[in-house]
Amino acid sequence: MRPLRSHGLAIVVACVGVGCDTPSTNVVIDNRYPPSPTNSHVIYRAFWQAVSFDAPIAPGSTSDPQATPPASANTAYVLVAPGLEPSGTSTPTSFIVLQSRDGFWVSLDHTLEIAVDDTTFAGDCATGSFLSQAQADFITQRVFAQDFTGLSYDAATCTTSERT
Repeated sequence: MRPLRSHGLAIVVACVGVGCDTPSTNVVIDNRYPPSPTNSHVIYRAFWQAVSFDAPIAPGSTSDPQATPPASANTAYVLVAPGLEPSGTSTPTSFIVLQSRDGFWVSLDHTLEIAVDDTTFAGDCATGSFLSQAQADFITQRVFAQDFTGLSYDAATCTTSERT
């Protein structure tokens, strides 16, 4: 055991001596929906693994990088607010709830880019992609519960309504 410990110490000392960089592992959300004056898909919120994105991301834009630990494949969730003005202060009145088709992973000292569009995410009824009601309920009642206070979401029609 002693030789391994001394080799490990030598590596640490060598890194300090030559200025090794501290690993930086990040994740970004890339809104790959095209800008459209009639049906703009603004990403209102996104969540992956343990990272929350709370600033609107306009179509064709990328979020700021968020620090994350390295992770194996995890599902990503997105709330799209159609027609929302990304730089405005208004609260959306309707959402499209999306779930990644596959999990995303990132290794140490890399940046994961989660591309959001209809090829990588399911749930946009307008394109014929649907979530089950159970999937939508999990997303609206667990992942983005705060945004759905007093609201309900119908996965078959992708509509948001006031809870009665």
